[in-house]
Amino acid sequence: MSDSSPADLSLRGRLGFLLKDTALYGGAAAVSSVLALVTFPLLARHFSLVEYGVLDYFLVLASFMAISFVFGQDSAVARYFYEHEDTDQRRQLISQSLLFQLAVLAMLAPLLWAGAEWIAHFLVATPESVRLFRIVLLQLPFLLLINFTQGLLKWTFARNQYLMMAIGFAFTHTACLVVAVLVFDVGIEGVLWVGLGTNTVFGLLGLFFIRKWLVLPSDFRRVREMLPFAVPIGIVCVVGAFSPTLERTLIADLLGVEALGLYAVATRIAILIGLVVSAFQTAWGPFSLSLHKQADAAQTFNTVLKLFSLVMCLMVLTLTLLAQPLIALLASDRYADAAVVVFPLAMGLAIQATSWISEIGIGLSMRSYLNLYAYGAALASTVLGIVVLAPTLGLLGVGLGVMIGFMVRALVASWLAQHAYPLAWNYQPTVMVMGVTLTLGLLGTWVGQHWGEPAHTLMLGLGLVGLLVLGWRVLFNSLERQQVWEMIGSRLV
Repeated sequence: MSDSSPADLSLRGRLGFLLKDTALYGGAAAVSSVLALVTFPLLARHFSLVEYGVLDYFLVLASFMAISFVFGQDSAVARYFYEHEDTDQRRQLISQSLLFQLAVLAMLAPLLWAGAEWIAHFLVATPESVRLFRIVLLQLPFLLLINFTQGLLKWTFARNQYLMMAIGFAFTHTACLVVAVLVFDVGIEGVLWVGLGTNTVFGLLGLFFIRKWLVLPSDFRRVREMLPFAVPIGIVCVVGAFSPTLERTLIADLLGVEALGLYAVATRIAILIGLVVSAFQTAWGPFSLSLHKQADAAQTFNTVLKLFSLVMCLMVLTLTLLAQPLIALLASDRYADAAVVVFPLAMGLAIQATSWISEIGIGLSMRSYLNLYAYGAALASTVLGIVVLAPTLGLLGVGLGVMIGFMVRALVASWLAQHAYPLAWNYQPTVMVMGVTLTLGLLGTWVGQHWGEPAHTLMLGLGLVGLLVLGWRVLFNSLERQQVWEMIGSRLV
């Protein structure tokens, strides 16, 4: 396993290191996304609008429940891993955390299984809800193992094994889904069984990859040490994962079950932004933690913040511009009404991804409980926004409510982070670029609804060019532009 670290590199070297890891993890995410472009239209066309919405609901529910059982342990292991230099201490830290997570799951899962019929009353209404919920329960141990092992491979810079897990899972899951749908004509339940099989194989494979890090725990002292950090993170992760489930529940109540299918398609299009977001987040964690003690860390962080925010904003406008044809191509014209919600969802993801940089002080200060305030405010803002806007604006109102929640979380988290661990941030250029993008996107949506798709396309196209020129000239000084060009050029050679 590699011990590579950017701490001793120059600014150009650090940007290159981050770009390399982002490209590497982005490559894995790109493969997954390309394969998802196979399964997405396959499932969207195979199921009715209502059925696809129900499937999406239970897939989101599985993710929420897995994150609930992890409960911040992955973040705690990542943070404390670098606090211990001794390999044996790191092994105890890792092994104790994994056993703790599995033990909690073993205690609570049987209770959830027994109460499935009662719990089903609170889920989206479908005759299969009890069976679908129980299949989700069966997936949980393996989702937990995949999350834990991929996290450890990432934090130890074991890139090749990480790629085998990420890309191998995507290929296997896609191949099995294609066979299940085209050959066996499976329904929603069959799709979830395919997920269970794939998760089982790769959960066990992940254990094999990290076997050298696993030992018999001598005690649970490391878990007790991490709990004050992990518990607030766990609550935050549960709240964050609960939000998509709550969004879908509100949509079903306010707009009807059919709207779930439209929202599911919009999220699939918007999540293409997640290709870069997830890749960057994966690379940013170990990069920033290994660098933060350096005297010139703030300079590097500011350059990354400006460059990443510009890339995100350009991607948001591009995706919004292409949303209508992408939906028609991938999901069919049945889902055309989903296009209107793509911009606010994509913009919300971009805002959240950018704020991960500016709120790093919360993690560095180890005051993880501060995230509770940010996520609490975000959840309340999201619910209020959806309840107020959805009855009038429909799906667009849902998207705006979600985006407002992301904005509130970013502002609160960044403000708290700066008070907890002050860094020499220069927020103004990033806020300016984000503000211009937000204005262009909302104005473009209004123009499209009133004057049609050609006017919408023209406005966003001109906006993209203007944003690129403005962002490049305003965000960076001449030296930074030179360094960025040199870094990009060195990676392309």
